[in-house]
Amino acid sequence: MKVFICADIHGNIRALDAVLDIYRRFKPCEFLFLGDCIGYGPHPDLCLDRLAGIEGGRLVMGNHEMALLDMLERRNLNALAVEALCWSEDLLRGNYENVIRSRFDMVVENGSFVAAHSSPVDSGGWPYIRTSADAEWVFGAAEFDVCFVGHTHVQSIHGLAGGEISAGDGISVELDPGDRYIINPGSVGQPRDGDPRAACCVFERKTGTIEFFRCVYDVESEVDEFRKAGLPLYLGERLLYGV
Repeated sequence: MKVFICADIHGNIRALDAVLDIYRRFKPCEFLFLGDCIGYGPHPDLCLDRLAGIEGGRLVMGNHEMALLDMLERRNLNALAVEALCWSEDLLRGNYENVIRSRFDMVVENGSFVAAHSSPVDSGGWPYIRTSADAEWVFGAAEFDVCFVGHTHVQSIHGLAGGEISAGDGISVELDPGDRYIINPGSVGQPRDGDPRAACCVFERKTGTIEFFRCVYDVESEVDEFRKAGLPLYLGERLLYGV
């Protein structure tokens, strides 16, 4: 069975709809979301509706979901992120808190992988896995063969034996059953790797293959939604460049 994996939607409904086309292409398959459906973008409600409507979907709690539920968590966000989160809070009016509490888990474990928003180690501390050194520390602190994470907004794959491996649109990687891996599908709605296209990946559990995708969507129209909502324009304009 294949597993469709995405992360970091951040209220960007056009980007989410673009990657859901990939999901539908591979159905029937499992659906795994790695956290941060809300924050930054103008459509947290529509994005939560999309995720909640996916039957059997496994949803991971992100730091922005946690910050919506717990104001103390907002101390770890920058000023623009807090401004956008407060805007989302006003829009959602508490209507989605039960959905988030009941459907989103800190860590998802499956027979062939583990998944967390930032890391399976200290998942509530939201550490970043950006470098081979970051990955090596996680490999040493947790037991897993394959781990999926989001949070950095960058498509990446780290192997314990092989170090960092190329990841990007159209790249397919066959995992070595003798190695261990940390895999990031990239960000759906706020990429930070210089590519503005929405990101996701598909894991073929039987063959141990990861295939990465990037999806074109109407970025300019999404930026206009930031303007209409009165959200910090920087958060929208960065979508044009994937930074």
